[in-house]
Amino acid sequence: MRIDRHGNMELTEEEDADLLERLEIPESEHNDPPVEIECIGMENDVATFKATNTKTGKHVLMVFDLMRPD
Repeated sequence: MRIDRHGNMELTEEEDADLLERLEIPESEHNDPPVEIECIGMENDVATFKATNTKTGKHVLMVFDLMRPD
């Protein structure tokens, strides 16, 4: 996962597939998934995001280590 210069989250194909599976998004909705992702915290070099299936309300937390620029 990385955040682009506009603040948009970009997931790898594997991360995206895992997230859709964990949120129980049917394959028929993979091209336009009903998912909302929000940052809920950044502390101690860790960023935490909450991803929610907007149709069902099911959510998962995603935790990533922050990388420092060289």
